[in-house]
Amino acid sequence: MSAPSLPTGYDVSKHVPAGRRDCLLTVGFDQHQQRIPRFLVQLHYRVATDPIEWTAIARMDHNETSSLGHDVYREGLHVDVARRSQPTVHLQLPHAPLPISRGSVIRGCANYLKREAQYFVDVFEERRSPGRPPSWSDGGNYLKREAQYFVDVFEERRSPGRPPSWSDGGEPTPTFMRSGRVEGDMSREAPADADMVSDEELTKLLADAEATTPEEIERGAAELDIAPPEEATVVDVDE
Repeated sequence: MSAPSLPTGYDVSKHVPAGRRDCLLTVGFDQHQQRIPRFLVQLHYRVATDPIEWTAIARMDHNETSSLGHDVYREGLHVDVARRSQPTVHLQLPHAPLPISRGSVIRGCANYLKREAQYFVDVFEERRSPGRPPSWSDGGNYLKREAQYFVDVFEERRSPGRPPSWSDGGEPTPTFMRSGRVEGDMSREAPADADMVSDEELTKLLADAEATTPEEIERGAAELDIAPPEEATVVDVDE
């Protein structure tokens, strides 16, 4: 399927672009008397291309309608992180006080999963352990070794992609991609569908659900400061 399945059982369910072609967000929420008592925000990762196959690799949710639900206002924000061949882990995220508006929390969660998508992809692919920084194979020696090259490019003493005369004559020539090509590749999304909405359209839906303005939703989301997942605490691991 060209897009992941939408959350079921919610009053509103939408696809939202994740800013990269191999990921997509889904958002589901209920609305009751100008309130949002329950929501689910998921980051999906494209694990196959022929045929296209998606899997949810990170999810953040809230449910104040059930005693068994996760109420973020009592328990704080957490994210469930899937791994390809190991059990799902549950991370508790340090964060600023939550805004009263559940719509702002949804926008904040969507922004967070989008911003940290590479981290969750790396955890899913088991290239890194949850809650820890990546272990660079060369200990960061590449950047140390090539520091002068990057300084020279910054100071415009050389053109990017044109190597200096290496003393050992054995260094490969880096390939320079023009910014237009890079941005084009990174901005491509999964094919559009009837349930796809932009960030702005999602904000409008949330504002309508709470009888407020899109500006208020965005303001609350911007004030919701969530720590990077590297600083999260692993609180549980599925059996």
